[in-house]
Amino acid sequence: MPFFREEDMQKIRFLHFSIKKLEEKLKNNENFTIDELNNVLDYSKFLNLNYGKYSHSKIIEELDITREYIDSITDKSIQIEDLHFECARTLAVLARGYDMLSQIREEKEFYEDAIVAMYESSKMYKTAAYFSAAALNQKNKGETLYPLNLEVRSEEARLYAQSIAASNEELLGNLHLASKLYSGLGALAKRIFYLKQHEEIKKHQLRAQLHFDLGKACKLAVDSLEDIEQNEQKISKLKQKAKFYFTKAKDIWENMIKNIPDLSKGEIESIKLNLSVSDDILKNLKTKDLPYDKIKKIQDPEPIIIIPENLAPFVPKATIYLSRIIPKDLNVARFNKFKDKKVEKKTSYSELDKMESEKFAIQRTLLELKKMRRDKEINVEEYTEQYQKYTQKLSEIETKINNLK
Repeated sequence: MPFFREEDMQKIRFLHFSIKKLEEKLKNNENFTIDELNNVLDYSKFLNLNYGKYSHSKIIEELDITREYIDSITDKSIQIEDLHFECARTLAVLARGYDMLSQIREEKEFYEDAIVAMYESSKMYKTAAYFSAAALNQKNKGETLYPLNLEVRSEEARLYAQSIAASNEELLGNLHLASKLYSGLGALAKRIFYLKQHEEIKKHQLRAQLHFDLGKACKLAVDSLEDIEQNEQKISKLKQKAKFYFTKAKDIWENMIKNIPDLSKGEIESIKLNLSVSDDILKNLKTKDLPYDKIKKIQDPEPIIIIPENLAPFVPKATIYLSRIIPKDLNVARFNKFKDKKVEKKTSYSELDKMESEKFAIQRTLLELKKMRRDKEINVEEYTEQYQKYTQKLSEIETKINNLK
């Protein structure tokens, strides 16, 4: 007797082959719809069951779905023997779909939407990692769908979502906040670095990137402080720390080109671009070098990570079966609750940080007004009116900051 009813088997087959078409579209950078992404969730919901002692292999034969999976890292064929591994495979497709959707939205400068899509990608890679780990009937999981590698992909997507937020705040001129977001990027890169033993190239790339991001954090902190003419000693120390980080990143990239023989042409071009950016920044960082024992005592900008911990929106029921927990369907309620959250809640940072950022913006505005008056670009009446307005705003924000503290 078949495990599934005939009508359910037909639905599963339809969804399976629609996901195959989605894979082709992603591979060829073709347009796709949100409905096609939702098909993956429907498919996972159908297959996410407690199969008990039933043979997964036999159920897959009854369903008449494709058993062969090509590992994208090793380019080797893998036979699917576990239905939870099949869920992991399709959830990884969904994660790639959200990744591509994020890139499309970022190109159109819909930055909040791009952040949310990349965060969805992170969560789907995390969910795929759970399903892969639960697939006890799958002896060969390959490299791409190995649980720890999916976990790394999840963290990388989370890091990229944070980088979109940091770049956007920098473009908007919110330098104080952008500085803390770049510092948070450095923290996320460290998390990925220590998550597993990476290949040589990946290891160097991560080390260089985290030093570069921490350098950006210090440099933006310098720029925000210089804008409001504060604390020369603090500015000088942050400049020295920024120079240390950018120089360290540059050294790692240069050593990669010199000492790693099997770098691809694309990797070399990317490293050279990074070196060019670092050189331009270092030219403008006119400050003396400090020995490392003094550099390490200079505090980095406080890190803010606005992309929350990437918990999976649902879990494999195999885990529930194996741990003898009372079965409870987490699919619909948790996923819908997650989707209904507003963008602001997904990308929120503390009220105090918002106030601090707004304070810096008003202080810059006051300085700009003084400059305009000095250069006779604004008349006395308008200058007085605007100056009083922003001075009042600054006083109100400082009161709010003191209350929050």
